[in-house]
Amino acid sequence: MEAPVGGRVVAQGEGLVLRAPVPGDRSRMLEQAHDPVQLRHGQPAGVPVPSVIADLDDRVARSAQALADRTPGDLVVAEAADPALFLGSVSWRQDTPPLLRIADVGYAVHADARGRGVATRAVRLLSRWLLLDADGPGQARAQLEHSVENAASCRVALAAGYAREGVRRGFLPMCDPDHPDGVRRHDVCSHGLLPSDLA
Repeated sequence: MEAPVGGRVVAQGEGLVLRAPVPGDRSRMLEQAHDPVQLRHGQPAGVPVPSVIADLDDRVARSAQALADRTPGDLVVAEAADPALFLGSVSWRQDTPPLLRIADVGYAVHADARGRGVATRAVRLLSRWLLLDADGPGQARAQLEHSVENAASCRVALAAGYAREGVRRGFLPMCDPDHPDGVRRHDVCSHGLLPSDLA
């Protein structure tokens, strides 16, 4: 499948498409990265925030290659009716050995696309591709974590079908300009999803 303008589409449904990022997405990606809500709730310490559009060149190229290889990377979320328009992003990585086939999921929505269920629909679509799609990467489990202070992210995870599995205390160092060190460790809420949950 191909988007009329944009990268290769890997999944579609829920009124959305998930596709590879292309250079034309970079300005909206940069806006998303500097969104105050995103910075407040989703900026782990040590993860650089891009300053200019050119900072995203490598990320776009790496993600497009990762998609071709069915390895972890970032995907653009777009409306099915307008696959060129960047609404947000979903990503997956493997924090455990690849042999375990566990996908760690992340997501972010551009400020002007909020309030339309984009995050929930995109996470459901990504999860089906990861766990069930014959053309997907064939993962055995998907999981996601968020700060316990991020209630909106918890609602997204639950609405997307991820079971709440517990809390990891003091797990994630997050940027916090109000903290003396600029970093504060957050308790995180852990969620998991199995193929049988989707079937």
